[in-house]
Amino acid sequence: MKLKILLGMLLVTLQANALDDNAVRHYIKKYMEKKTHSTVNNIETISSYEIAGTNGWEVYFLSLDMNIKLGNSYQERTVPQVVFTKGNKITFSLKDQYKQSYAKLLKPTVPAEAYNDEHFLAGSKNAAHKILVFSDPFCPYCQEIVPEMITMVEKNPQVFGLYYYHLPLLKIHPASDVTTKVMHLLHKKGDIKNVKALYHLLIDPQEKNVNKILKAIKTKTGKSFSKSDISGSDITDAMEYDKAMKKRLMVTGTPTIFIDGVWDPTRTKYKNYIK
Repeated sequence: MKLKILLGMLLVTLQANALDDNAVRHYIKKYMEKKTHSTVNNIETISSYEIAGTNGWEVYFLSLDMNIKLGNSYQERTVPQVVFTKGNKITFSLKDQYKQSYAKLLKPTVPAEAYNDEHFLAGSKNAAHKILVFSDPFCPYCQEIVPEMITMVEKNPQVFGLYYYHLPLLKIHPASDVTTKVMHLLHKKGDIKNVKALYHLLIDPQEKNVNKILKAIKTKTGKSFSKSDISGSDITDAMEYDKAMKKRLMVTGTPTIFIDGVWDPTRTKYKNYIK
């Protein structure tokens, strides 16, 4: 594949035979501190791997804990950064032959701890392939894709294990707040049927009245939930965990689907494993 490298900031050749993880983090720390006049307290490598078809280029997904200077004060921020390396070269921008940025084409690989019992929804934990999805029940694309995917996993447990993460898009779907919390409770009870049913809840996605949303959920599922049911610290902790995983995997929208740890921008590759 013919590559075209475009520089986001600077393509640097460092005095090293090849850059390892420590060297990459060291360079980015120095560069960011000089560029932003801020302090980098810590850099974590979230994920790194060689990009297929690029003749040796690697991508690094980094998370920087910084004290960023804003006016006359500093504020703590966690800043994601994607960089690319090959040998002793490092750059912030790498594009393919179609001039598409690899920073937009790639995401970190899923860490092993994301495939935990709390997020396992359907199929088999020992299946040949793992699917991990971030979803909002009011997202039109999720409504089209996710219930069908859950059903397919249920029918093919020897092929798939499905792990479900909530990503309520509250700015455009305020009703997702209450709905995803109820979905979490249904998930814990193993009530997959009604988890799927809430993708077709008959209520305005803009609705914010908790009682109206809970009433619509009861009408749809026959299950009653109170405000106190969805206000526990366990639910808050679960939603925060999902939010943290969303940030770690640099997820920006729904549905976002990973197959065997790798982001699938087509959202359809799992179907290739069905004979």
